[in-house]
Amino acid sequence: MQTIKYTFADGTTSEIEVTDEIYFLHLEIVQQERRLHWRESRRQTSLENLTEQGIDFADTAANPLADYIQKENTEQVRKAIAALLPEQQALVKQIFYEGKTITEIAKAEKVGKSAIANRLTRIYARLKNFLD
Repeated sequence: MQTIKYTFADGTTSEIEVTDEIYFLHLEIVQQERRLHWRESRRQTSLENLTEQGIDFADTAANPLADYIQKENTEQVRKAIAALLPEQQALVKQIFYEGKTITEIAKAEKVGKSAIANRLTRIYARLKNFLD
């Protein structure tokens, strides 16, 4: 027989005698509670310590101004691309949307890399004029 001592919330205590089997089950439950409490308090303490040290976490709240600016910029780029010739639009699509390299495009069109680079230079100049 073993004795389990229980302390109530008001501070009073009570002791009861239990079998060894129940006593060991009680000890196991107490140990599990301590581990869970330790994990939770460790996580909370870590976050509190970081905050006290001045480490702040990024605010993931929506930023309406940034969203508006991005939307406006995206719209300008779409309009600028729409002002290009169809062949120029196709080249922009291949490079920026399909991720092809100048070498791959030149090989597919059976031209030199410099020809593709020259086309891109003209496209960039036209886009720059449109966006300015």
